Amino acid sequence: MASAGDVTPCSGKAPSTRSSSRSLQRRLHQEGTSWREQVEKVRQAEATRLLRDTRLNIDAIAARVGYSDVRALRRAFHRWYGHAPADFRRKLPGR
Repeated sequence: MASAGDVTPCSGKAPSTRSSSRSLQRRLHQEGTSWREQVEKVRQAEATRLLRDTRLNIDAIAARVGYSDVRALRRAFHRWYGHAPADFRRKLPGR
């Protein structure tokens, strides 16, 4: 996976990994995960980092990590942490 905003379907990634789409899916399944879960993990890590380490607004962060709009990032953040991205940022030390 190149970046958080790069959400090419698994079928689009297989050639760059030198394996078939099905082989990649099988391997991920053996590891107990899926392409979607891996994309979600990268998005979570990058959104969290951007909130912590930059002053980018929430809309810009949503776009950078590949969400179609800020509402999608807010829903994901609630799923991950139980609160909104703005609340996460406010609770950071020194903010």
